[in-house]
Amino acid sequence: MRKKIRGEHWPVIVVEGLPSQTLHEFRSEVMNKANQKDRVGERTADSYERQIRKFIDYLSDYRNKEPLEATTSDLRQFLRQCRRDGDTDNTIKTRRSAVSRFYDELPTMAEDGILSIDVEDCPDNPEEGYDATWSVGETEKSAKSGDEIQYLLPEEVKQLWQNVPAPRVRNRLIIRLAYQTGMRVTELCHIRLHDIDRDRREIAVPAVTSKSDSRKVAYKGTIDSLLRRWIDGGLRDAVPYADDSEYLFPTKQSERISRETVRTVVRQAADSADLNHTVYTDKSGNTRTKVSPHILRHSMAVNSLKAGTLNVRELQDFLGHSDLETTEKYLNIASDDATDAYRRNGGPPEGD
Repeated sequence: MRKKIRGEHWPVIVVEGLPSQTLHEFRSEVMNKANQKDRVGERTADSYERQIRKFIDYLSDYRNKEPLEATTSDLRQFLRQCRRDGDTDNTIKTRRSAVSRFYDELPTMAEDGILSIDVEDCPDNPEEGYDATWSVGETEKSAKSGDEIQYLLPEEVKQLWQNVPAPRVRNRLIIRLAYQTGMRVTELCHIRLHDIDRDRREIAVPAVTSKSDSRKVAYKGTIDSLLRRWIDGGLRDAVPYADDSEYLFPTKQSERISRETVRTVVRQAADSADLNHTVYTDKSGNTRTKVSPHILRHSMAVNSLKAGTLNVRELQDFLGHSDLETTEKYLNIASDDATDAYRRNGGPPEGD
């Protein structure tokens, strides 16, 4: 499937389904980040390359897929296979971290012209949809267990959209719409103007991924003014590609906003709101710090169950989950809240 060629300083692996020297460029990218926090040493880069090559081999041998076709299901099955092969918890976390970092970097490398590939051809990071993500603000013990769901409290979501970078109206609308509807980032990018029923406050979500069928979601009146300012107030029309675009969010570069642009908006807002902080450091020294668009989907699910605005089956339909088990993972958090409330309020009343 692949052959070795010599790079400037190290062997490079050429993989079917990826542009030439992708792993070489990835290694160079993570070792030469301008931000010291994001930069890794040669030992960590070596570990990343080994883990990524193992995942690519698994995709080819067991899933008959190329790297740009990878999904969350592929990552989940890969890690299960690693467990069956005897990997320890730390090894599995290391593999998962390496794969996540690789797919996180691909859109940026494409956008910067480092890779000869379109940004839209880069898949969603398979790790973003993984069932067991590390929680923001959790304890070190629970972070290491890897079984908590990463989500933001309602007041933290508010801090997020209040701290968006420019253009502020568009970016506030992106974050609030992503949170209120629980849409996947790819679905958000593909919203067309005619998909939105502003009278009923509904959006027809097209089946743009393999994870779900088309469905309808609702949004709240609290973002009516943002929609009016963006669509009717001339802000959208001022974007260069707006005249030729059917999508809600055109940009200066394209008729449709990219997933990486949405991720950048969320990351920058989280940095400004001081919501990005280290929640886990793996064996290779890689830290988990980012608030991603997928966390808004988790946050919508968890906070809706906590507030009782949706039950688990209604939430399943709203999020477009194909099976109830995927949705039921959010119930664990709601159950913990119920136990805390019981203790806080003294339990049920009893006759004196």
